[in-house]
Amino acid sequence: MAGAGGGGGSAAGRATRRPSLVTRQQVLDAAVQALVEHGYAGASTLRIQQLAGVSRGRLLHQYPSRDDLLVAAVAHLATARIAALGARTTWPADPGERIDAAVAVLWSTYREDYFWAATELWLAARHTLALAQALRPAERAVGEQVRAATDRMLGADLVALPSYAATRELLNTSMRGVALTYAFDQRPAATDPHVGLWSTHARAALLG
Repeated sequence: MAGAGGGGGSAAGRATRRPSLVTRQQVLDAAVQALVEHGYAGASTLRIQQLAGVSRGRLLHQYPSRDDLLVAAVAHLATARIAALGARTTWPADPGERIDAAVAVLWSTYREDYFWAATELWLAARHTLALAQALRPAERAVGEQVRAATDRMLGADLVALPSYAATRELLNTSMRGVALTYAFDQRPAATDPHVGLWSTHARAALLG
């Protein structure tokens, strides 16, 4: 019952829940770190346990399946980063300047840890059916969040244009493809020539 006290449960109950939430965050962070630093093959439950600083029993209690843990970790981090983008409320009033700003912000997300962690999972899923099945709904959900965040960046006036949906998809898929080349060709991302191309294309498609 939620009756007397109105504080969301007893002090003992709250004390019990807090360590569980902390442990969950530690495990998710450690899973992403393991993926980024060691790849899918190296992101073993033992390595994640060591990075998280938790017991094996606590880890397995939280996530009995390694693949479910890795998928949940990447989705959790992606959701948090996308939510942070959505928290920005001020964008240029000028549509062209808004496009340039949104392109720069979108491109920055493809340099985040969650992009490389997700890439490791995508590649591994080609040969791991269970991982592919776990990954598919999570990636679809993240994709919807990315689209919604992009819509907020560019604003209702641009979103309403007939060419908007195709432009949004082309920007995100092109950025993903270019970002993958950084796996073997590190260079200053902020001055990548594609940034100008993306802005030019989006301006032409949306503003004519």
